[in-house]
This record gives sequence, structure tokens and C-alpha cells, in this order.
Amino acid sequence: MKQRVEIKNELLYLFLILLVTVYFAYTTHTPNQTYILSGVVGILLILTWFIRAFTLYSGRKISQYSEVIQRISLKERFFTNFVLPVLFYVSLLFFIYYNTSFLMDMVLILISLLLLLILFINVKSSFKKVYSIEVQTRAVFDFICIASFYMILSVLIRLSFSIWLSVLLITLFSLIFFWSDIKIHRKESLSALTISLISSLFVAMTSCIFFNTNIFVVPAIGTLAFYLILSLWNIRFMGKIKLVDYIPPFIYSVLALILILNI
Repeated sequence: MKQRVEIKNELLYLFLILLVTVYFAYTTHTPNQTYILSGVVGILLILTWFIRAFTLYSGRKISQYSEVIQRISLKERFFTNFVLPVLFYVSLLFFIYYNTSFLMDMVLILISLLLLLILFINVKSSFKKVYSIEVQTRAVFDFICIASFYMILSVLIRLSFSIWLSVLLITLFSLIFFWSDIKIHRKESLSALTISLISSLFVAMTSCIFFNTNIFVVPAIGTLAFYLILSLWNIRFMGKIKLVDYIPPFIYSVLALILILNI
């Protein structure tokens, strides 16, 4: 019963976001142009939840004997707690807009809202950690980044840009999501930015190699390359230095690649 009380506000927000997102999906398949307004309302609901959660839970007393409140830095959490969730939701809206299957829209909406619910719960829990973000919360952000990148890449392929513009845009979005992982682990530096840029170029070039295939293969390959880099980074951030620790992501990626190319 206690757990239900703790997440009742999150469930309410998710229900409201579900309503406006389903309405957005429905109106994109009709002449109705109010889908823009429903998308904006969905974004505002997400921002409202994070603002409310930050206001209520981001501070704690330094001790039970003191009234001094210690607060989490808004600057340090702004990108991960405000920008990244909005990017995720906006990428979902764009994917829905360019998708032709209403049934697929519903499945994707439900999966995305489940991710948002997990994110809400973990972020609220992570506010108890003033100086760090919990490992479980970092994992949720990884899923958010991977899902967002897949949906954005799917949209870019459908827009039929030139290959050079596609490389530029894929590099840009990859860099944004890679840098978000750097910020979550608090590893910001010039060398981290350089590695992020090189990794983004790798993802973009890998995606463009398969540009002559269909619109389903390219996003899958690009996201697989993105996942591989992100997994290797996370292993390194965990302090593991043995070669054997880095083998599993390569094995998973090769198996997934074989599966994708044989679909």
C-alpha cells in the first residue's frame, strides 16, 4: 500500500500524458490539426512533473538536528532531468507523426510511457542522493537515450535527406545523447568531448553504410552501433579494465547484426 501512495502522482501524470499522446496519434491520421496542441500539452505535463518533483524532493536537512536544507544543483541535473526526457517525448511524437500504423503507435506509446514511469520513480528516488545518481537511474537514462536515438534515426530516414546531411544530423543527435551519458557519470572534460565526437562519427558512418537498404534496417544498425559504444563506456565507467569484461557487448552486437541483416 505504501508503494501505491508513493507513485500515485506519477500514475496520474502518466495517465494524462497517455490521453494527450493517444489523441496526438489519432489526429495525425485525420485532417484535424490539433495534434500540435496535444503534443505541446504532453511536453508541458512532463516538465511539470519534473519541476514539481525537483521542488518537493531535491532538498534534505543536513541532519535531524538542523533546519538547514541541502539542495541538489539544478544546473547539474538540468539536462538529464529536464532536457533528456523532453527529447525522448518529442522523438516519440515525431515517430508517431511519420508512422502510418495506428496499432504500432499504440504499442510504442505504451512502451514509452512505461519507460517514463520507471524514469519518474527512479529520478524521484535519486533525489535522495545529493551528490550522485543511482546506478539503476543511470540504466533508465541509457534506455531512454537508446530509444530516443532509434526513433529519431527512423524519422531521419523517412525524410529522405541527402547522405551528407544525414551524416551531419546523425552525428549531432548521437553527440547529444553520448554527452548526456557523460554528464550522468560526471565525466565532463575536453577529452570526453573528443571521444564523444569520434563515437558519434562512428555511429553516423555505420548507419550510412546501409543507406541503400530499407528504412527498417538503417535505424536498427545505427542504434546497434550506438548501443555498442554506450555499453563499452558504461563498462569503463564502472572501473572495469579487463579485456574479458568488454567482450559481451561485441558478442551481442554481432548476433544482433546477423539477425537484422537476415530479416
